[in-house]
Amino acid sequence: MESLLQKIKKNWETYQLAVPENKQKNKNSQKSPLEVIVCVSGGSDSVALLNLLQRLSSLLRLKLHVLHFNHQLRPEAQQEQDFVESLSKLHKIPFHYKTAKHLKHGQPGLQESARNWRIEESCLLLESLGGGCIATGHHADDQTETFLLKWLRGSHISNLQGMRWKNTHFIRPLLNCSKLELQVFLKNNNLTWMEDSSNQSKAYLRNRVRLELVPLLEELSRQGLQSRISDMSGQSQLLRECLDSQYEKWRLHCQNNKSKAPEVLSLTDLEKANDLLQQEIMHNFINSQTELKLSYAKLQNIFELIHTDNNNWQFHLSKKWSIFRSVNNLELHLNSEP
Repeated sequence: MESLLQKIKKNWETYQLAVPENKQKNKNSQKSPLEVIVCVSGGSDSVALLNLLQRLSSLLRLKLHVLHFNHQLRPEAQQEQDFVESLSKLHKIPFHYKTAKHLKHGQPGLQESARNWRIEESCLLLESLGGGCIATGHHADDQTETFLLKWLRGSHISNLQGMRWKNTHFIRPLLNCSKLELQVFLKNNNLTWMEDSSNQSKAYLRNRVRLELVPLLEELSRQGLQSRISDMSGQSQLLRECLDSQYEKWRLHCQNNKSKAPEVLSLTDLEKANDLLQQEIMHNFINSQTELKLSYAKLQNIFELIHTDNNNWQFHLSKKWSIFRSVNNLELHLNSEP
């Protein structure tokens, strides 16, 4: 059976998770190690990631840094920071930490604010180190939760996918490893971790998906949930690639019409596309100007209006934005102040 170390090494090579910049420049030059920031909360996932990358660091030529985020939202937050710092000292890895001063219990969008803060701080640290990559401990169970959350929130079928192995500066070497697999590795190697008590709180939708929905779906699918989701994610990815390609061809074909402003969409151009591509065009047209993420129902409402005999109508997209039809064009306008 393939060991976890072998699995991570294979992931690293198969998905080309990180390649030193000078690898392709001069094969005869001295290769410098790749700077890798490992985000470590103290939980089993990130502690396993740190230990695995530490064991592979010589082979993969990595220079590791540990980054811990103290959200200051739980009594044990300082204890977790001290624990992660002790791990860094044990492995002789530079330790960095960031403390949140703007996060408060009960504030709107707390989870999203915390996530954006972590991303921003990670990128700033990476920049200060002169580049490299940022490794996170997301694993196969997280992929299942992400897929189900997207489905529950009404994501388009072409976007029903989990996280990618890498995007921008971030890499996720554990995406095909289960949480159980990671914890078995830690126990077999007498390694400890700290449990985040907030992971058991049903105040967060992701936790309810993990604690309630996933076990039920696993039972009903006879333990085939991850396989089903993997198949659907693959199909969704193919559809997304197809739509992206078709949209780009449509955009280039219609680019000759220089008279149209970005906030104007010609219905003549729109009708050159098939129904599925028309939805993609409409979504991109509205999102690029307004940053709104329209529900599928609202998108359908717009097309129902387009197909009526009325050549002049207005549809409110939000409190701020409306879309108008003026004869053969669709236009986006800011709503007037009340």
